[in-house]
Amino acid sequence: MRVVSARWVIPIERPLLDEGAVALDDDGTIRAVGPRQTVRDAFPGAPEERAQGVLMPGLVNAHCHLELSALSGAVPGGGGLIPWTRRLMKAVVETAHGARQAAALEAARAAVRLGTAAIGDVGNSLDAVAAIGDAGLSGLLFHELVGSREAATGDALADAARERAGAQGGWPARLGYVPAAHAPYSVGPGLFRRIFQAAAATGHATSIHVAEDQDEIALLRDGSGGWPDVLRAMGVDPGSRSPGRTPVGYLAELGAFDGPNPPLLVHMVHATDEDRRLAREAGATAVLCPRSNLHIGGRLPEVARLLEDGVRLAVGTDSLASSPDLSLWGELAVLAAHFPSVPATAWLEAATRGGAGALGLPAHGTLAEGKRPGVLDVLVEDVNAPLESLVRDASPWLRWVARP
Repeated sequence: MRVVSARWVIPIERPLLDEGAVALDDDGTIRAVGPRQTVRDAFPGAPEERAQGVLMPGLVNAHCHLELSALSGAVPGGGGLIPWTRRLMKAVVETAHGARQAAALEAARAAVRLGTAAIGDVGNSLDAVAAIGDAGLSGLLFHELVGSREAATGDALADAARERAGAQGGWPARLGYVPAAHAPYSVGPGLFRRIFQAAAATGHATSIHVAEDQDEIALLRDGSGGWPDVLRAMGVDPGSRSPGRTPVGYLAELGAFDGPNPPLLVHMVHATDEDRRLAREAGATAVLCPRSNLHIGGRLPEVARLLEDGVRLAVGTDSLASSPDLSLWGELAVLAAHFPSVPATAWLEAATRGGAGALGLPAHGTLAEGKRPGVLDVLVEDVNAPLESLVRDASPWLRWVARP
């Protein structure tokens, strides 16, 4: 074992430690966290290493699409979700299977280099599963289902189960699996209910894109907006996806919050008062993907309202089809710049403990005895304001002191 000390240690679950230290077993499990001298006295024979920056837990990317990594820079934004989705689907069709797998591997490794320890990855396919295992990431694979898969196969859940059973190369030991619905406009109510029930049976939370775009709000509210024409072209009655409800209210009606682990509510850009209230009461987590939101629709969630209403937060990068990289630091820098009244502690917690809690990863997210979250050594520009420096720097120098 060894002791790593630093000018500052950020446990996340407790206040910032001035001249702190972390005692680590050889496998990265934390034995102690506290003032440097206290930790040194508890382990007098352990060698000590001095960090160059601050010590903190590895980051948790609560929403990503590694399978889309081959589309980096290939899908222009602007104009809202529907035009962007059309461009995305065209680009997906034109991308070879092998290229998707290779790009997913490169992106997963890059995410680790950027300080990511765990991930909530969303995939229509299982193209990124091997990449997640190879990169040494922990987390959940949300196997994303849409209504067109149900129509084509007769049973989207059974088809997804067959796909998982046929996955090549085995399943990574530290990667959980859970079925997930894509979004309220792309999944019908019957399939939604079955997905929520199937997800609850896995013991994991599921994930869903929700309240992302004004056209989604309009469809759910009164059947207006751009989605009805898209649905009719696919042979789907828009009325079947127009319940007269707000997005989170609709999910609640379908059983989203009936199980013990509420789903991750991704984006929440257009969340209403009711949506925030329901999310808070259910203990659900809103996952912020700010750079993707700006790229696609030019608008961010009302983060201050989410915090005021007591909604838990996590952070994701979304995919390389809508973000420039998979750096959670880049996401934090955008959030900190747009919401300067939010304390830096809130952003750091969202990128660590918030994501770990939402994904059900108890070993991650904080520096605490018995955990194995991965330990980062991160340089800060202002040693007198380390928390603020961390959330402002979109590309800090960092190294892994211990991998998770």
